[in-house]
Amino acid sequence: MSADGLLEAMNASEEITYSLLSTKTTDVSGTTTKLEAASYVSRSNLRLNYNLLPKLNLNAGGTYEKNLSEVSIDREDTETEITRIRPYVWLTLRDPVIGAAAGYDMTDETVESSGQETTLTRETYNANLTWRPIDLPSTQGRYIRTLTRDGERAFLDTEQDQYYLKSEYLYRGLNVRYVGNYLQARDNITESDSTLIAHEAKVLYATTFLDGRISASTDNNYRTTEIRTNNPASLAAFGTAFALQQAAVAGRSAVTNTVLALPLPPSPPPDVWAVNAALIDGDATTSAGLDIGSSGSGGFLRQVGLEFGAVETVSRLLVWVGGFGPSAPPAAITSSFSWAVYTSADNVTWALHATVAPATFGPFDFRFVIDFPATTTRFIKVVTAPLSAAVPGALLFPNIFITELQAFTTGTAAGAGAAGQKLTIVQSVRSHNLDIKTIILRAPSLYYRFTGDFEEFQPTDEHRYGMSHGLVLTHRLTPILTASANTTLELGTERDNSSRATVLYYASLGATPLRTLTDNLVFSGSQQHAGPTTVTSNSVVLYNTAQLYQGFDATLNLGAVFSSNEQERSVILRRREYYVNVGTGITPNPRLNLTTYYLGKLTRASGGTTGETQETTEHRLDLGLSLTPFRAIILSATANIESQTDQEMRVTQNYGLSWVPFPDGTLQFSLSWAESRLPENTRSQIIQPTVRWYLGARRRSYLEATYQINTSKTSTVKTESQLFGTSLNIYY
Repeated sequence: MSADGLLEAMNASEEITYSLLSTKTTDVSGTTTKLEAASYVSRSNLRLNYNLLPKLNLNAGGTYEKNLSEVSIDREDTETEITRIRPYVWLTLRDPVIGAAAGYDMTDETVESSGQETTLTRETYNANLTWRPIDLPSTQGRYIRTLTRDGERAFLDTEQDQYYLKSEYLYRGLNVRYVGNYLQARDNITESDSTLIAHEAKVLYATTFLDGRISASTDNNYRTTEIRTNNPASLAAFGTAFALQQAAVAGRSAVTNTVLALPLPPSPPPDVWAVNAALIDGDATTSAGLDIGSSGSGGFLRQVGLEFGAVETVSRLLVWVGGFGPSAPPAAITSSFSWAVYTSADNVTWALHATVAPATFGPFDFRFVIDFPATTTRFIKVVTAPLSAAVPGALLFPNIFITELQAFTTGTAAGAGAAGQKLTIVQSVRSHNLDIKTIILRAPSLYYRFTGDFEEFQPTDEHRYGMSHGLVLTHRLTPILTASANTTLELGTERDNSSRATVLYYASLGATPLRTLTDNLVFSGSQQHAGPTTVTSNSVVLYNTAQLYQGFDATLNLGAVFSSNEQERSVILRRREYYVNVGTGITPNPRLNLTTYYLGKLTRASGGTTGETQETTEHRLDLGLSLTPFRAIILSATANIESQTDQEMRVTQNYGLSWVPFPDGTLQFSLSWAESRLPENTRSQIIQPTVRWYLGARRRSYLEATYQINTSKTSTVKTESQLFGTSLNIYY
């Protein structure tokens, strides 16, 4: 180990930020509220990544952060001092066959405000061992000890010991896997002990026969979970450690002005809101495309939801967020959000289940914990509005990105029993799945597909099974015409012994008469019988896409959807939807881009107990312009016009200007301007000049100063804010 090698393996950074916010709010009565907030943040980072031996790596470091803030509201001052310390060290043995790692990290946060001091500390000890022999099962073992407490151990003092074992064997198409998890937790405040023991065994196999004409795969799984505790109420202190996660098959998201389903998108109907795989990919650090920060204040609602493979019980949602830096937003920010939980059986009709405000946030994990009475549903979503600019300090958090959404069931464990009462919960799930695909013809392509699945739930002795038979045909009739069709019969029973039967059908005819013209006529439908209810849905859509000229693209979609819901006692609900969608994209040169989008929709709904017919007409027009007359100047403008029967027309306009006169220089200057005109007489305007000076040729360390003028006005309140900020970032 040489001194030069250690110095090369070390790097450090220093971040110093100062901001001064001044806000004046005036309501319709003329009452004025003034707020001033000053914040100073200093963050020091030190990292060491060094190979002690060719296969032995040392990774250590730490962060020290000091946050001083003073908030004055109508001359009432509140001073807050936050100190965060995060040391960590990892020693890792890197070998293709045997790997090992041991680590320690601590997060310590002290908050002192109004003469009161609160300290929260979490220490984590880790030990990992992996064994990956050739042609033999691989094995991974892990031990994690977590200690969480407050400074005086007065309201929080917990210990968790987790042992994890995973063994997996792969041989050609065979995958055999075992996962064991043992978690022991103690709450020293209530003197309660809880234990979780989980086992999961999985066998997967996939193969082909007859030169690939028949392919088959099977997935067999058995999972059992046992929870023992002498104080069920104490389980809440361990977060989701004793909660059972409900796996989602799809994540969905939307940005809309209502909690209702979105209008049919341009392609492909009949989905009513977009699938968002990033919400369930397990990555809680990368944005899923929805921002609830103050930059969207006064704008549309943000919706995130989950779709389960079957009806599941849910009593907790975790909404993970990021994009605001390494430190959590203050309580004044996180507690300002209100979360509305909606459920649906069909992803179309939604019912409000609960409203949670505020939701618990952090302190160590950047997530909102939304607890509500348990509900059984196939679809669930949570709706919230972006951070209001009127919240003190909101302008310091323009971006708060939603990164992940998770669902849990906690009601059985957390809600049963009382202190001192022992409780034991044993749950097991056994599932089997078989998928067989048989190619009948290769030209035209025709194949038959069978799927079957079975689930058993204990101790309730409930069963769920399903099977499907499907035929899929695809054929190119001519060099211009392509046809495809499929039909599927699904049969099964749910956990409550109710039977279900569904027939799905689909047919399409595609044409490409020109290289720049594509047409596709699609007919699809389904008929579902579930107990006393029969739901029928049919749709026909004509898609047209054309490149009228180089840089001029256009789409024209025409569609109709016919659906009915028939109950056992002849209560019939009918719904007819007709829509037209026109869109264009014009790019006459790389500096100019024009987009238009129009959606017209007519809905007729009849039946029900009254037998009345309701007719609703919707129109939506989106216009967009982006212009870059010079390299340093970018202009943008968007407009959205929406109208609906018995509702006022809603017009939303957004304008923006960005000027960066010398982007490649060491000294940079930029000026941005943005104005939004929203419905209900809401307007906002932001002007922000920024100066940045890079301190070296590597363009990493810099000194930056910004000044932002933010003005927003609604029919009831006017807010004027000025924000000055400066930051120094040094990397060495």
